[in-house]
Amino acid sequence: MIIRIPTLIALILSLVSTVLVAQEEVPNNLNSEKIKGARFTPFASYPGKPFLNDKFASGEIEFNDGSKIENLKLRYNSLRDEIIYFNNANSSHIIIDKISLKGFSFTQEDGIKRVFRRQYYDGYLHEERFFEVLSGGRISLLCYRKADLETCDTSISKSGLNYESSFKYYAYSPEKGYLPLKLTRSSLLSKFSKPNQKLAKRVLRKNKIQIADEAGFIAAWNLILSNKIPIDF
Repeated sequence: MIIRIPTLIALILSLVSTVLVAQEEVPNNLNSEKIKGARFTPFASYPGKPFLNDKFASGEIEFNDGSKIENLKLRYNSLRDEIIYFNNANSSHIIIDKISLKGFSFTQEDGIKRVFRRQYYDGYLHEERFFEVLSGGRISLLCYRKADLETCDTSISKSGLNYESSFKYYAYSPEKGYLPLKLTRSSLLSKFSKPNQKLAKRVLRKNKIQIADEAGFIAAWNLILSNKIPIDF
């Protein structure tokens, strides 16, 4: 049988393309034995967002020993504080064992990378939690991305139940622990001494920073600390 050269070239290109696609779908350094977890069991459907990201997003997990697995499809369950990955081998959703992880990250569809780390929380409830790192450094700005199942008016949900976000914000240092914050200008400024409050106000005013939401609060936090105005913590 005679195979024409153009046909042969097309066949080779097709095979190369298939191999490349297959490589993209397989996580780097994947050791299925290393990922410990259990199958995710779906919970009741109510209005609201029990997950932080609506769809699985490309990301990586980091184990306690510093090793990482990349190119996983991840989704953060805010209701139960769990990170779930999509297992391509059997199309299952796996809850990764929290205590085995140092942290994880994933990139949203808009290109924004979100970074989480596991830390022991010694507040009202003593437990291991995943915190999103909004700003790193000696004193970190963290958020506990929690969602709760709450009662609501039946005009919102016929069952009288819906999922509501209940995010908690903290300043954190290993030496001092957690300092609760609210996303307001007064809450931020109250964490500085009186003389430094004046400096912080001047910097915010000069740079026209308004604190109306989370993004504004993070911008104000980073700006003040970049100007080496020490937080009273």
